[in-house]
Order: sequence, then C-alpha cells, then structure tokens
Amino acid sequence: MLVSFIISSQAREEKLFKTINTLKKQTNDSYELIIIVDEPNTEKEAIDFVRDQFIENDKIMLIFNSKGQGESLNWNNGIELARGEYVSFLKEGDLINENYVQSVQNIIESSKNKVDLIEVQYEQSNLFEGETQPLLETNRLYDLQENKEVFAYITQEIYGKLFRSKFIKDFRITFKKNVRFDMLFLFMSLAHSRNFYLSGDVLFKHKVSVPKYSIFDIVNQWPHVLNYYRRIGTYKEFKDELNFAANYCMAYNFLNLSKRIKNAGINKKSILFVNTKLDRKVKEFTSQNVIFLENANPDFTIRMENFNGFINEQLKKVG
Repeated sequence: MLVSFIISSQAREEKLFKTINTLKKQTNDSYELIIIVDEPNTEKEAIDFVRDQFIENDKIMLIFNSKGQGESLNWNNGIELARGEYVSFLKEGDLINENYVQSVQNIIESSKNKVDLIEVQYEQSNLFEGETQPLLETNRLYDLQENKEVFAYITQEIYGKLFRSKFIKDFRITFKKNVRFDMLFLFMSLAHSRNFYLSGDVLFKHKVSVPKYSIFDIVNQWPHVLNYYRRIGTYKEFKDELNFAANYCMAYNFLNLSKRIKNAGINKKSILFVNTKLDRKVKEFTSQNVIFLENANPDFTIRMENFNGFINEQLKKVG
C-alpha cells in the first residue's frame, strides 16, 4: 500500500462525505483512510453515517475515542496504525484530486532511491485564496546534504506533505501531547530525511480556517525546533537556514494569518509580540543572513528592511 491518509475527525458528516467521495475516485487504489473520531459526544446519526462508510469501504479504518484526545495524539495513533509506505494528514472536507495517489506513485518511480519527504501543492480557500506558492523550484528532488536551502524555504505546513512511514517510525518522530506542534514534527522529520521531493502539482483543495488553538502556538514552536537541532548537533550547520525559516514564520506567515482572522485585539497583540521578539535582531539578520540576502520573497525582504516602519504602520491600522 502506498499512502495512508489520516484524519482527526469531529464526525462532521457532510465534510467527511466529500473527502471520502473524492478518495473513492482515485485512479490508483493503493491507499487507505484512517479516521479517528475525537468527539465522544457526537450525535448518533453522525456516528451511524461514519460507520456506514467504514462498512461499505474496506479502505477505511475507523477509530472512536472514548474521550477527546486532541489532534496530536490522534495523528500519532494514525501513524502507528498506518500500513502505507507514506502517511499524509488531511482535514475533514479536503477534496482530493483523482490523480493524487498516482502522482505520488510517479514521483517514487522516477527516483532511484527512497524519497523520505514529499510535498504537493493545494488550492486554498476561506482565510487564504488560491494555490500554494512554494519558494523552492518545483518538480525536483533535493539532496538535503547538498541543498540546505530546503530548511529555509520549505512550506511550514504538514498539510500537503507525505512522510515515509518507516523513517518516521525508525526515528520515533511523534507529535507532542496536548500542544500544537505540527511544525516541530515537520522540522524533526526534515532533520532526519536524506531527500525531499517538491511537486508542483496541485492535488487537493484545502480550507484554511481560523485555528481552534491559540495562533501564538505557531510561533512558540520555534524555540523547540531550534533546540531540537542543537540537541542532535546540526544547528551550526543549518544556522542561517533555520533562522531565516523562524523569522519568515514570525514576521510573514504569522502576521499574515493574524491579519486575516480580522480580530483587532489578536492582530495588535501579534504585531507587538513580533516586534518584541525581532526588534533587536533585525539589523544583524538583514545584513548577515545569507539566505535572506537571496531575496526569495521580495515582500518579506521589504518588510524586514523597513521593520520599524512596517510595525508602526500595522499598529496604526489596528488602532
């Protein structure tokens, strides 16, 4: 079996039906879907619906939690149960292109060696619109010993990623309990991967929603990411790449997300948080970080080169 898709579910019938229905149309049936229902108070009708899907489709594995455990533990359980060569995480309601699994098969067959980490693109809706725009060249296999720029430019989402199951389990890479540490999982995986394939194919549709957790959990993962690389002795080797990724997350992705949520209080708090974290570091970063000097994203470059002006402008807008 090639791909194990994992969903941490709230048993939302309509959304699950859409995802399951698109998976049924795959041109390559080498996949399974692991659904972990994390809502013990789910209405009987919804439970019956999910069970019906399980009974009717031998590619669906269904687990009901007796109490809510959260996405981290659900994803870990899904990894343990997965029989596929790769694991990939979905949200209820994601619409999967019928060629998804076959596209992954083509990527693997085109490589002489096992591919540890694969990224495909997706179409966003809701908070963000349009297709994902990676900073790296697409349709290419990267050797991670030679192409260290991947550590700086990789898209900082677990969605759209496929992790080779064996190396995830061999290195005991798991999500942390009771916290939102999906980015840490990604960078732990990246640290132990030999290679990374970035596909330009847009293979599913994904709704970007307001996070259920605190959005500050996003940026608060970075000290843990950096400490992990220090602990395994590779921080110095990837110092510029990792610091670029951390600052890009904080001053670009995080602030863009907080603005889209349209909550003035959260937005202002986010701007002040980023200012406190980066203000004293910006000058050194913009003048000495070799990755930043490559100017991969001109919007980010302008923002950082005029950091104080940008922060003041954003604060004026939120009042």
